[in-house]
Amino acid sequence: MSNLVFEILLRLAKAGLALVLGIVVYLVATGPLGAPGSPELALLAWLSGAAFVILVETSPI
Repeated sequence: MSNLVFEILLRLAKAGLALVLGIVVYLVATGPLGAPGSPELALLAWLSGAAFVILVETSPI
């Protein structure tokens, strides 16, 4: 049972990290880069954060 709890917490941590990275990407895009804020930009920023997490997780190094 503890393995299941650990797996759930690990997946939630990955989603949280993707959210934090997405917020950073969104703030950089709307701040210094001057892109207008929109829900589409927020979703794309979150997806780019998730893609980065997957890329780092599956890297061969």
